[in-house]
Amino acid sequence: MESHWVIICKKVDKIRLTSKNLTKACLAEFCGTCIMIIFGCGVIAQVFLGDHGSKKHGDMASICWNWGFAVMMGVFFAGGNGSGHINPAITLAFAVIGRVPWIRVPLYSISQLLGAFVGACVVLLVNWPNIENYTKTNDSGIYTVTTTGSIFVTNPAASNLHCFMDQIVGTALLTAGALAIVEKRAWEMPRCLHPPMFGFLVCALVQAYALNAGCALNPARDLGPRLVLLCCGWGGSAFTSGNYYFWVPIVGPYVGAVLGALLYELTIGIHVTGRRTTTEEGEALE
Repeated sequence: MESHWVIICKKVDKIRLTSKNLTKACLAEFCGTCIMIIFGCGVIAQVFLGDHGSKKHGDMASICWNWGFAVMMGVFFAGGNGSGHINPAITLAFAVIGRVPWIRVPLYSISQLLGAFVGACVVLLVNWPNIENYTKTNDSGIYTVTTTGSIFVTNPAASNLHCFMDQIVGTALLTAGALAIVEKRAWEMPRCLHPPMFGFLVCALVQAYALNAGCALNPARDLGPRLVLLCCGWGGSAFTSGNYYFWVPIVGPYVGAVLGALLYELTIGIHVTGRRTTTEEGEALE
């Protein structure tokens, strides 16, 4: 007679995806982006709410390092069955230079946006009592994008135009750095080291470029949580705040990622000795 565990395993086998590679990849991108937001926005919640409570829970360095670890864990989750992009701008840039089939761009992007939305919902649910308490104590009961909303979305500390340029530069560096890390013909780096290297790259970027625009560098990272704010008490101010700043961390990363990918290919990529002209579908960040 089969054990209870064997019966459970057989039932699980029935829902296992074996041949639907695109479905598996989209599910992986969803999970990876969700994990990234849970860790990334989670640390901002700890620092922001703790700083205004009875005990301090971290500082800017905590945010920088934890966002690096958040990206690392997100890529670990998404890189097994997916491409490990967890960023619609990266996906678009890789498609532009021929490293990702175009059919994957809209499907990955939707998966990443949904993952960011769900991840932000988790952070909101976990921290809701402290968010509500802060709002009643400091914001007269009004949920404000520039205070409690900053746990989830980025806010400008300069003009929207300046922040737009900031996002272009930051995401260009992110994309070029990612391409350099996965460049197999430059060095034989084990694939298992890619996620930690991406994490260090993001950590460095957050420490260097967080002042002006919060260093979103990822349309899903900002838009997904912003939609959560829209639905959960912050209302339309999630999109009107900061002189309609919401478009900056969406459009800026797309422009920066494409420019970064093209500049990398023109200056480094096409000149690497033995560079192959085609890549396997689904390979992490390739």
